[in-house]
Amino acid sequence: MPVLSDLRRNYIHGPSCDKHVLCVCMLTTILGCIFGLKPSCSKDVKTCKGRCFERTFGSCRCDKDCVKLGNCCLDYQETCIQPAHIWTCDKFRCGEKRRPEYHCSCSDDCVENKDCCVNYQAVCKEASWVEEECEDITEPQCPKGFTKSPVLLFSLDGFRAEYLQTWGGLLPVISKLQKCGTYTSSMRPVYPSKTFPNHYSIVTGLYPESHGIIDNKMYDPKRNASFTLKSKEKFNPQWYQGQPIWLTAMYQGLKAGTFFWPGSDVAVNGTFPNLYEIYNGYVNACVSEEYLTLKIAVGEETEKAYFFSLLF
Repeated sequence: MPVLSDLRRNYIHGPSCDKHVLCVCMLTTILGCIFGLKPSCSKDVKTCKGRCFERTFGSCRCDKDCVKLGNCCLDYQETCIQPAHIWTCDKFRCGEKRRPEYHCSCSDDCVENKDCCVNYQAVCKEASWVEEECEDITEPQCPKGFTKSPVLLFSLDGFRAEYLQTWGGLLPVISKLQKCGTYTSSMRPVYPSKTFPNHYSIVTGLYPESHGIIDNKMYDPKRNASFTLKSKEKFNPQWYQGQPIWLTAMYQGLKAGTFFWPGSDVAVNGTFPNLYEIYNGYVNACVSEEYLTLKIAVGEETEKAYFFSLLF
């Protein structure tokens, strides 16, 4: 009659137990492989470059189903769709994978295959301003053609500071300005944190309660008037107090221009900027850039604006 220790020994080392031990070992090995490989499989890829129309791992997708699912990468249109309709390269396309539906190629082997887009060499092979090292300017210098240094003030409405941390790789120009210039890690907006109060505070240096633009929508009981961004009352100078910086520049004998900056299409203190445009929500950023170039970089000395503000 076996003793208790013999029974325990047979139970632990019996055939059925060996199978259980083997299964546990295999399961442990499989789980180890899965969790060990997981970081490489779930790599946080946020761009479509080199991934167009492929089902690959990442926090966003670049295949045709991503539109339906609503999880396309931010550069899906520029990197995967737009090239089928244009004949030029841009930085998104340089080094792309060859696609049969594209009119021309910006891939690394396009010279060999003789199907490069017309500006391939200039865009993909030559260094752009973004790729150059930061300039070492020890003394202030005026740009070519200017007797004084112009001041450009531009704003990207709704652009969060966090975007540069998350999407900095897709914002090369702004990232270069940050790298080579001066920047702050954060900014406390005025209250309320809306377009008109904040932008008018920037150009006047006043809080909303002092410059009068306290919201995007306001009501004045004394005049029984309502201010909205889509009403004609928006152009009434009675709402706008303080002195915008374009007027300060003009009072100093400088020419000043604006493009869609809040308050710039209003005769504040009875005066418009030298150059301004009535706001039009259908105008895109490319038109804004062309307008800025024509009004600042081109023309005689007397025609150039030395202060210019733009809102995108």
